[in-house]
Amino acid sequence: MDTPRPGKTRVTSVSLRTETLEAIRARAGKQGVSSYIEEAVQRQLQREAIDEYIAAAEAEHGAVDPAEVSEKAERVRAHHAARRDGATAADAA
Repeated sequence: MDTPRPGKTRVTSVSLRTETLEAIRARAGKQGVSSYIEEAVQRQLQREAIDEYIAAAEAEHGAVDPAEVSEKAERVRAHHAARRDGATAADAA
């Protein structure tokens, strides 16, 4: 048996389309349907919390400029690429 999940659990009934349940069973494997659904719901709750955080920040500070986000993302990618290239060069020596 797999390691139990932390925290209390409660049995509940959830209705899913047949195709959805079949897809979950096919992907869940040993993990089990309940664990698969628990993890999926936790990810969704995190996404919603992030969306709420962003909405609150934008309400206070204004909308984020997509061009600025792209520029900063490119700087992060360039930084990581430089570190990766540096590590690769050092490993090759």
